[in-house]
Amino acid sequence: VPHYLTFPKLNSDAFIIDYKKVHEELTSYYASQERGTEYGNKLLKKFKSANDKMISYMVKEFEMKKAAEQYARASTSKTGKLDLSKVHTYKYNDDLFAKVTTLPGATNHGMVIFLDWSGSMWNNLEGTVKQLYNLLWFCQRVKIPFEVYAFSDHYRRAGYENGNIDYYQKPRVNDLAIEGLHLLNFFSSNMSTNEFNEAMVKFHTMVGTVTHRQSYYCHDDRPFLSCPRGYDLYGTPLDTAILVAMDVLPKFKSETGVQKVNTIFLTDGESQAIDWYIDIPTDEYDDREY
Repeated sequence: VPHYLTFPKLNSDAFIIDYKKVHEELTSYYASQERGTEYGNKLLKKFKSANDKMISYMVKEFEMKKAAEQYARASTSKTGKLDLSKVHTYKYNDDLFAKVTTLPGATNHGMVIFLDWSGSMWNNLEGTVKQLYNLLWFCQRVKIPFEVYAFSDHYRRAGYENGNIDYYQKPRVNDLAIEGLHLLNFFSSNMSTNEFNEAMVKFHTMVGTVTHRQSYYCHDDRPFLSCPRGYDLYGTPLDTAILVAMDVLPKFKSETGVQKVNTIFLTDGESQAIDWYIDIPTDEYDDREY
């Protein structure tokens, strides 16, 4: 039997864990770990050095395509001034005026990336984040705004641990129930250079802990590191993230002033199901704020 459901009106700000909050929590965790990010930093530098040529190629292709689009939309018009190099042809040439070619401004681009932070990604996460790094370094080189959100249903905020489910909306019958999602804002073009570089090191170290566990840090005299609390891989709220992205993307476009938003989902798919409201027990929600 088909069910006809409606998208609830959402405020995506309620789902986003700002990069400053993420950076603060990871900094606090790794500050207490001896040599915590040393090995992750070493591997990240090695990877970046090996991919410099790839980034340069991506930048070159982008600039060439952007220039081609400009010339395709170029317009030519007369200036109203005589072209002195054509004056001697006045007897057989009516077009003696100089011309000017106008190139329209290049389209402003932006990029929003959603990263699958679920348990099924552990075997592919290292390769996936390497794709992510190349995209981020590309964005920095061509100076376009970007945001990276990892969608997770495991992160817990203060006040969430009492077992209640946060639905983020006023319940209505036949509404999709948007719950159990947090968007971890690991990277942003609003970061300073130092913030970005430090975030990369902490993030890469954390990727190592969630994909290799003890084997990643327990040899060659490296200390064991567990994953920071709340940042482990768990469920796959992919469909929920797509729904919330419908509010994230227009806000990003408005805040940055870009004309074209490139949206990328780095995921292995297989989203968990989304619940919906069949009945609303009124006494349960009378005193809640929405």
